[in-house]
Amino acid sequence: MLDTIRASLRRQLAIIFEDEEPRTATARVFNLALALLIVANVSCVILETVEPIKSHFAEGFGALEGIATAIFAVEYVLRVWASVDFRVSDYRDPIWGRLRYMRSFFALVDLVAVLPAILGFFDAADFRVLRLLRLLRMLKLVRHSTTFGLLFAVLREEALSTVALLFVFLLTVVISGSLMYMLESAAQPDIFSSIPAAMWWAIETLTTVGYGDMVPMTLAGRIVGGVVSIVGIATLALFAGMITVGFLDQLKHDRERHSRVTAAKIKEISATQSHGEFAANTGPLPAICPHCGEALSRVATRHKDNNEQISPA
Repeated sequence: MLDTIRASLRRQLAIIFEDEEPRTATARVFNLALALLIVANVSCVILETVEPIKSHFAEGFGALEGIATAIFAVEYVLRVWASVDFRVSDYRDPIWGRLRYMRSFFALVDLVAVLPAILGFFDAADFRVLRLLRLLRMLKLVRHSTTFGLLFAVLREEALSTVALLFVFLLTVVISGSLMYMLESAAQPDIFSSIPAAMWWAIETLTTVGYGDMVPMTLAGRIVGGVVSIVGIATLALFAGMITVGFLDQLKHDRERHSRVTAAKIKEISATQSHGEFAANTGPLPAICPHCGEALSRVATRHKDNNEQISPA
């Protein structure tokens, strides 16, 4: 009996914790609450650097830090415990599966969230290092944002194109830096003192930053600088267009996947209909539409009524 309750609780936690699962109402509330806690905690870390604010709210900052650390620690332990019920088959083993999960990216991010408290307990780092590590808790927001998930998916899909574009950028930096060193080193030996120094100018120009610390003075140098500026604008525009197209394609694919999941769930609920009432939803998927957020039972009912209205008498 106890094992059954434990397994059921672990499965419910896996549904809430796993990123690949459709978001239930409970998971959404949990993610929102955790995101607000992260924002509040990071805001306190930033405000602690302002001495007047720190002197007035030191106790409140300390209390919030303790509460946040405790919640993050409990969350990390529960995630590791429930990882064996995730959809990823690599985590099925009770021991090696959990160890494999602990080496995943998001598990390491969760560990970083509680690492400052561990280091502070053992006095293994100074306060500045602990403050920096506490700011890394913002990485936990990546898990709770669907936008970041879409962006990572786009970067994975466009990995080869991105590498090719970065290679072209690097090649342009080397060539333009070498040309600028050859043209400007005689006129400005202290500024364009070497090819690496000139490559820094190339990076500034290609990215259209233009700090103004290195400016070509010769006519040939200015011509090269103008060409490099145009190339930089074209390169950034190409990269932005590639990411935009990839993002739209991924968003379309995500919506189609949600539509398929919704249609399958509507069919499942409709099959359990009895005397006009739907049976309780006990399947592995939530009873809400992942696309519009409406209860699937209502969607299925509306779908059935529409079919009855358009069917011949």
